[in-house]
Amino acid sequence: MRSCALVVDDDRLFLRLMELNLVKLGIEVLLADSGREALKLALSSKPDVILLDIMMPVMDGFEVLRQLKGHADTCDIPVIVLTAKSAPEDLERCMEMGIAAYITKPFRLEELREKVRRIIFPQPDNGQ
Repeated sequence: MRSCALVVDDDRLFLRLMELNLVKLGIEVLLADSGREALKLALSSKPDVILLDIMMPVMDGFEVLRQLKGHADTCDIPVIVLTAKSAPEDLERCMEMGIAAYITKPFRLEELREKVRRIIFPQPDNGQ
């Protein structure tokens, strides 16, 4: 079974960049350029991880995250927030909502790939 990531951002160029990088890891990538589309894809596809921007028009990432975590079918999907918002209160708010990781833009692609790898391909605990 192939692993799947849903990338949510209103910047289409950023979506394409994320797609190109995640495909290199052998991950199927779904793209959503709005919160509404993200929720629809998350419910229908049940991705292994969601990469979510906060600053989007109409429905921001906080609202998307609230709805994802509030729905039985999506509440357990790990969410990595990718955002330009670096204020401590934004990080704290996301952590309280149950995110897996918070990465501020700009970021190193290797950092993102490593966080995605750890979520999608967890290493077995050898008791060490």
